[in-house]
Amino acid sequence: MNRRKAIKNLGLSLGTISLTPAVLSLLQSCQNDLDWNPVFFDSNQIKFISEITNLIIPSSEEVPGSNELNLIRFIDLYISNVKNNDDHIFIQSSLVSFIENYYIKSKKNSLINYEIEELDEILKYFFKSDVLKQELWVSDFNNSKNSILDGSIESSSNDALSFYFLKTIRDLTITAFKGSEYIGKNTFSL
Repeated sequence: MNRRKAIKNLGLSLGTISLTPAVLSLLQSCQNDLDWNPVFFDSNQIKFISEITNLIIPSSEEVPGSNELNLIRFIDLYISNVKNNDDHIFIQSSLVSFIENYYIKSKKNSLINYEIEELDEILKYFFKSDVLKQELWVSDFNNSKNSILDGSIESSSNDALSFYFLKTIRDLTITAFKGSEYIGKNTFSL
C-alpha cells in the first residue's frame, strides 16, 4: 500500500476526536500563528513530544509529516483549551510516567539527549504489543483514574499510564493531520 492510500485510511481504525468547526478553527490558527508559544507543555516536553508525533506521521517525498505541518501546536492548544481539568491531570501524570518509562528503557536521565531510535522502539513496544496487553493497560488506567486524580497513582502501572499518554498523543496527531488544510487540499481530495 502506498503512503497516499495509507494516509487516506489513517484513523479509520483508531479512536480520534471529532473535527468540529471549533476544533478546525483551532487547527487553522495553529498553522498560521508564527509567534506560537507552548501553553500546556513546557518547551523541553514540546520538543520531545514533537519527535513522537513525527515518528507517528513522518515526512515523505509525497506528503509532509507532523513537524512540517506544526501538529504539535494543535496538540498543545487542544489539550489546554478543549480538555477538562481531569484530562489535564491524566495527561500530565501519564506524561511523567512515560518520561520515567523512557528513562528506564533508554538508560537516560534527560529529555534533551534523547535518540529517535530509542523513541521509535518504545512506540513499537506500546503500539505493536498484542491486543490483550493493550486492553490490560487500558483497564489498569481506567481502574486507577480516581487515584490519579487524588495524587496516589501507585495502583496504576507505568506502562498503563505511558500507553494512555501515547494513545492520546497519537489520536490528537492523527486528528490534526487529517484536519490540516494542506492535507485536506492535497491528499484526501485525490
